[in-house]
Amino acid sequence: MKSPIIPIATKLAGFGFFLAVFVPLFILSFFNHPSAADDYCFADTAVREGFWQAQVYYYDWWTGRYFSNFLVHGNPLVWGWYDGFRLIPALSILGLLGSVFSLMSELLRGQRITTILLTTALLFFSMMVAQQSTVEAFFWTAAVASYTVPTALTFYLLAVMIRWYRLPAAGLIRPLTVVWASFLVFAIVGSGETNLILLVLLLLAIAGYRLLFQRTFDPFLAGLVLAALISSWLLFRAPGNAVRMGGNPHSGDFVASFLGSFGWLAQSVGTLLLKSPLIPLSLLFVPVALRLTRSGSPVRHLFQLPAWLVSIAYVGLLAAMIFPSYYGIGLPPAFRTMNVFYDMALVGWLFTLTVWVNTLARQGVIHSERLQVPVWAPALAGVWMLTSLYFSRPIRLVYNDLLRGHAATYNREMNARREQLLASGESLRIRPISVYPPSLFVEDINPNPQHLWNKCQAGYYKHKTILLMMNDKR
Repeated sequence: MKSPIIPIATKLAGFGFFLAVFVPLFILSFFNHPSAADDYCFADTAVREGFWQAQVYYYDWWTGRYFSNFLVHGNPLVWGWYDGFRLIPALSILGLLGSVFSLMSELLRGQRITTILLTTALLFFSMMVAQQSTVEAFFWTAAVASYTVPTALTFYLLAVMIRWYRLPAAGLIRPLTVVWASFLVFAIVGSGETNLILLVLLLLAIAGYRLLFQRTFDPFLAGLVLAALISSWLLFRAPGNAVRMGGNPHSGDFVASFLGSFGWLAQSVGTLLLKSPLIPLSLLFVPVALRLTRSGSPVRHLFQLPAWLVSIAYVGLLAAMIFPSYYGIGLPPAFRTMNVFYDMALVGWLFTLTVWVNTLARQGVIHSERLQVPVWAPALAGVWMLTSLYFSRPIRLVYNDLLRGHAATYNREMNARREQLLASGESLRIRPISVYPPSLFVEDINPNPQHLWNKCQAGYYKHKTILLMMNDKR
């Protein structure tokens, strides 16, 4: 372990694993197309009713997610920029990666840039192999706006909050940062219930700890809590929420939802430990955690918290992320919700682990001078990461769609379909696509011309009806 070659080799391997998931996802982005599910409905409503009136319509009749509604009703189809959908996955991937880097830059402040970059890279790798659905994370615009965007904004908000406390008191930078952080809270809450629950409880937990344990009233945190509560009221008061929840007879059962949340949590944590390289990477991170908690570390104060309290908060926040699915629709979380769950679970684990390392070091259980990472630990991590990569179904589908040409075929046939959709005529008969790559595709139009997806595309392209010819022979 004393040889410098091994650390360098370990770092190169870490960045290699990162590229193994980042590069194919980024390339696949440029084969993306608007989905028949929702994308055309948002665009048709915005073009027909006007951008702002579309916001009012969805707020009153379907959902109070005012910020994600703002994003989806401004999707590239509204501008007539069809190819803009190829940039949405690339931007969402880069946005999530950038937000993780921002947070790691604050949590690991004082460490070498290579340590920060490697931690970010390995976290991103772990997120990607643990995720449930690539298409719902990056390629389906409706899910990106309601889940991936607020997740990235939450990581970035935490970085802004940590940074705020070391800004100079004089000048405008602090007040402007308060305004910016409040806007981020407004945007996160208004994007979806999963991140709303997480953020509100997290802000309350931090503010409560400051008040009850540190005997300090924190105006900055109090302002963010107030912004979160007002934003939550704005979302939950939406008439559209009652319409959406009223369509499911299993919604609204608090006790069943509470029990279901913790049951699903136990199952999900077990899955995370198996699907991601969390265990071996945690072992490799311990020396870094020790450096973060040493005297003189600029971020030591962040981890000087009661480990038991942080652990309870960690478990409670994860369960709270699952709760809205059970309470709202009476069912376990969808893949897109679990994508967010695993992202937050991994970052939260890193923080909780560092707090425990700090506690054990103060108790004399861990001694940095004597601590040596076992020589087999990097090898174990490498094997575990290879296994995680191989058995990650979403990542395997990405590679399959790229290497077998499914994405290219889909792209070519969707381009041809668009040319057909642009043709004039009241009624249009559309051929089905020969291959639907699961890493890109959600839903197609329906053989029934009265289906909502058909009506939305027909309205957007100024046709009376669009029919999918299921028995077409070419």
